[in-house]
Amino acid sequence: MVTASVDIPALKARHDLGDTVEAGGVRLSGRGRVRQGVCPFHDESEGSFTVYSDSERWYCFGCGEGGDVLDFIQKSEGLTLPEAIARLDGSPGLAPRAAHRPARTRRPASAALAPRDPALLTAAARFYAGCLRRSPEAREYLASRGIGPVAAARLGLGYAPGSGLRQALGSLGFSEKRSRDSGLFMERGSERFAGMVVVPDPVSSTGQAAGGGLVRWLKGRALDSGAKPRFQALPGPKPVLGLGRLGPTPPWAVVTEGVFDWLLLTGWGLPACAALGTQGMERIASALRGCPRVFLAFDNDDAGREATDGLLTLLGRRAAAVALPEDIGDVAELAALPQGRALFHRLLSQAARSAR
Repeated sequence: MVTASVDIPALKARHDLGDTVEAGGVRLSGRGRVRQGVCPFHDESEGSFTVYSDSERWYCFGCGEGGDVLDFIQKSEGLTLPEAIARLDGSPGLAPRAAHRPARTRRPASAALAPRDPALLTAAARFYAGCLRRSPEAREYLASRGIGPVAAARLGLGYAPGSGLRQALGSLGFSEKRSRDSGLFMERGSERFAGMVVVPDPVSSTGQAAGGGLVRWLKGRALDSGAKPRFQALPGPKPVLGLGRLGPTPPWAVVTEGVFDWLLLTGWGLPACAALGTQGMERIASALRGCPRVFLAFDNDDAGREATDGLLTLLGRRAAAVALPEDIGDVAELAALPQGRALFHRLLSQAARSAR
């Protein structure tokens, strides 16, 4: 409940818009008064989402949405205005900004993401899981990435053939508007994840996506390596993928960069989660604050090493880096090695020893 004592202008002054947007998963380019990124609220690739640092306002030239930091929180996390105020009021803020000079020293940590429409997304995940069982092509693709049928079922993985979802949701009683607002369909009505393997993220570890757990987010990867885009995700802030499966206080966890890095390790039975990129490391560190030991297994490139260094600084002695061999680009490549699993366990043990 928001009280009248909340100073709204001061609250917004403590939360730099650009930093809040980036902490929510939108990568902004530029350093001046105007910064731009790909809009999280509609499907695009042009980068129409624009943040103005002098006025602390945002506007998307593609979909016409805009507002201030509270409007962004409301729309991206599905909150009412009082809930958005409470959300910001209860999270770490920034020192007040000098006029026309946005603070850039620290980003507010993202709180847990509010589920978009967990009942509908769970129904969609189950539909996709059924389609995966009927698609030899999708199962063969997953097998080529080291994900067998047992792991795929346990993780609730699915396949989107590109048709049938709308009818399936309607047969379960979901209204056309609710389906349309879910983010599962593009502006012209086509399915967002058509032709893709679909990876669900559960709200908590109380159940699996295919077996009764609630789903809060979905990400897809095209089977066809030449398809564009290769990846799709529901609009809005992205979670730390798989963190809900680990429980509130896991004794240790491996943080990977990408989806298939995480799928491979989780399929091997390791407690893992995925940052889904190399941006917003403060968000990752905040999400892992209850984990006493964290192993970082990011991609073996400049961006991955930079993200690893940032998390090592943020997490301190709780974190250790897993050093991949020079000829291995990312964790997912280990799936193609006969001894890939044993190699990763050896690298993990080396990281643990170096951290003592």
